[in-house]
Amino acid sequence: MTSCEHLICDIIGGACSLASGRSRGCHPTLAEKQLDPAVLDEVRDLVAAIDPEARDARTREAAARLAAVVRQEALEDRNLVALVATDDPDLAPALVRLCFRRR
Repeated sequence: MTSCEHLICDIIGGACSLASGRSRGCHPTLAEKQLDPAVLDEVRDLVAAIDPEARDARTREAAARLAAVVRQEALEDRNLVALVATDDPDLAPALVRLCFRRR
């Protein structure tokens, strides 16, 4: 178990893979608050490819790519999990399972 307690980070191994290095404090929001349809399609494919029980190379690669997408969206001031919950409510639970801290 990683110290950040994200399942996706546990699959990838090492330090937290979701940390964007950006403060959540006040800053101007200039980015579009909608998720690009191509990003949503990629997230669907990546989540489908991640088998937390397998922990094989394919799963780790998909998890690493998904973490990169989450970080990129965060750098653009978009919360991927929140936007997916709005745009594709059926996908949201699987994404939440991977990206939220387990307690």
